[in-house]
Amino acid sequence: MMEQGSPIKTIEGDGDNTLMARIRSELGVNIKKKLDKNHSVKKIVKKLYDLQQNQKDLKLTNLVVKPLSKTIRYIFAKNQGQPEALQRDLAAFIPHQFGDHSKCEARFCGYKRKPGVKYLHRSLPYKAPLKNPALCEKLVSMFEPIVGNATVYSDLGSSQACEAAHRTASLRAPKHLHYGESESLDYKLKATAACINEGRSYLSEVNDS
Repeated sequence: MMEQGSPIKTIEGDGDNTLMARIRSELGVNIKKKLDKNHSVKKIVKKLYDLQQNQKDLKLTNLVVKPLSKTIRYIFAKNQGQPEALQRDLAAFIPHQFGDHSKCEARFCGYKRKPGVKYLHRSLPYKAPLKNPALCEKLVSMFEPIVGNATVYSDLGSSQACEAAHRTASLRAPKHLHYGESESLDYKLKATAACINEGRSYLSEVNDS
């Protein structure tokens, strides 16, 4: 692609740096990598579920994990391109769940928006803040590296288009049928690219030509 005049400046994917190392060592090219938004959020949510399974004494129930997961997605979505704001919101995220609003900002926290009104945690069980100090300490510790990487998380990409292309290609050339050594593979992949880029109208255009 670079030889044909289409230089690649950014790639998107998960946190695996193996590919980046190979690109730099084998091609001598510096390319920026963006983490995939869905992969990043799922990785954090998985840590919550792992904590739930591995330390049952903390009593981290699904009724708590689900609203926390939803809030994480919201924080990431609202702070793209704003690393400092994302860092502040991530730092306030866990204390907020335990009734400590000292780090909160009004744009996300109802307690700060209406200080004279009794605040209810609408998404948490019993609409009340969490109480377990051990759980709070564990969650704060878990989120420290996430807060520290706010700059990276504030510029997330999306590999959905690429994954959709892979699925479309697999419909025409299923992996279990081993088309790798078939001469038809080239046509199947080109047909996939034409369908993605031009839509199904490419069929009539090919027939007309």
